[in-house]
Amino acid sequence: MKTLILDDEQPAINILKGFVEKVAFLNLEFATDNPIDALDYVQNNEIDLLLLDIEMPDMNGVDFVRKLTSPPLIIFTTAYDHYAVEGFDLEVIDYLLKPIRFERFLKGVNRAKEKWTIEQGTKTDNEFIEIKSEYKNVRLAYKDILYIEGLKDYVKIHTKERTVLTRMNLKGIMSKLPSQRFIRLHRSFIVNSAMIESHTRSFVVVGKKQIPIGKAFSDAFFNR
Repeated sequence: MKTLILDDEQPAINILKGFVEKVAFLNLEFATDNPIDALDYVQNNEIDLLLLDIEMPDMNGVDFVRKLTSPPLIIFTTAYDHYAVEGFDLEVIDYLLKPIRFERFLKGVNRAKEKWTIEQGTKTDNEFIEIKSEYKNVRLAYKDILYIEGLKDYVKIHTKERTVLTRMNLKGIMSKLPSQRFIRLHRSFIVNSAMIESHTRSFVVVGKKQIPIGKAFSDAFFNR
């Protein structure tokens, strides 16, 4: 699970980093004490799990979640227990009180993994994505999608036969796709990995389209 840590205290970040490294199914993608940087990263990259502090000077963790258009699974990590009701309303996976013990952390992330696994299985079993385009609900089979192009508040889904425009951002549509089939290559592009015909260090070729590999996504692509 691709994991992001946001906490305004570096010692807390270090503790959570250590915990994440001990759990085989977690991979730390980003850790920061800056909510603005975290917000930008979550909105433009695929994140499965957010470990989020609440009491921060620049932005409250509850307000942070409410700014997300397609929030990942969330675990609150906080020294305060009076945000439990807000956590329940936001459907967070768990609420961990500092100082956090590893055993309690592991229980929380296992709970997140169970829900994430179910969601991934549902995406795969459907074999299609349903989106709204021109006031109609349109079903597109995964196997027919070549690549998806981000255009500010819209995305273009390029298939073998046609191009479909829908009002959504890349982060939102990526959350609806099975991660074993689709991969984010650039701030503006998602590709169907089965459709990649060739690649260099800087781009891939899908159909007749040459798609750039962004620096922020390069390591994930070549590791895969």
